[in-house]
Amino acid sequence: METNSNILATEGEPRPEGQESDIEKMASHGVHLGALRAHSHPKMKPNVWSNKSIFQIIDLEKSKKGLKSALDFLVGVRKKGGVILFVGTGFAAKEITQKVAEALGMPYVTERWLGGTFTNFTTISRRIEYLRTLESQKAAGEFEKYTKYEALKLQEKIQKLRKDLGGLINMTRLPDAMWASSANYDKIAVREAFQKNVPVAGLVNTNADPSIFNYPIPAGDSSVDSVGFILNLVKKTLIDVKVVVPAEAEVAPKESER
Repeated sequence: METNSNILATEGEPRPEGQESDIEKMASHGVHLGALRAHSHPKMKPNVWSNKSIFQIIDLEKSKKGLKSALDFLVGVRKKGGVILFVGTGFAAKEITQKVAEALGMPYVTERWLGGTFTNFTTISRRIEYLRTLESQKAAGEFEKYTKYEALKLQEKIQKLRKDLGGLINMTRLPDAMWASSANYDKIAVREAFQKNVPVAGLVNTNADPSIFNYPIPAGDSSVDSVGFILNLVKKTLIDVKVVVPAEAEVAPKESER
């Protein structure tokens, strides 16, 4: 795979001798390794290549197709200057999800998803603002006016809020899209996004429901190698995408000039 917006080669396109195909690269990173056959989800049946072993094997042609659709969508969001919330609360996804989101300057959730983050965003926004206020007060030295005990308690509040909401501190509205590193581990986030009409792209293993994803990518979601491989492709694809400002926005008069 290439490291630009045309990251997936066209079907039948020749490649240099000795270079792995997209399918081979995905296979070498375990993207094809699905869940236990006994836990399969009926809606993922079209994406299963083999049921012969205890674990299901994902059809990597379907993975490639889903990945390309997801990348095309995310590039479109990025070009418009949209916000993409990256969610990865599973063990395999926490570290890489945060790294990719930070590299792209996007918000993220890698600890537990707080119920109501989307569906009750007004309340969550107040907590985020409270965190900003506490951190501003601390930076300004205002904690010095409190007793050691009071200052310690405020510091503990900051740490707790940072753990739960630190990745959202610059998110002032609902995002334009959401990335979910696992349909299973991040299912509450995906459901809330669905309820609030926030388009979702991300990884769906063979034991999960792909129907509430707008851009599902059939892939193993419990392996650091698989999740990291795909998230790194997302980062490489989006990192250099330039925001395209509509012509009318460029010439629109300022409010003070009207």
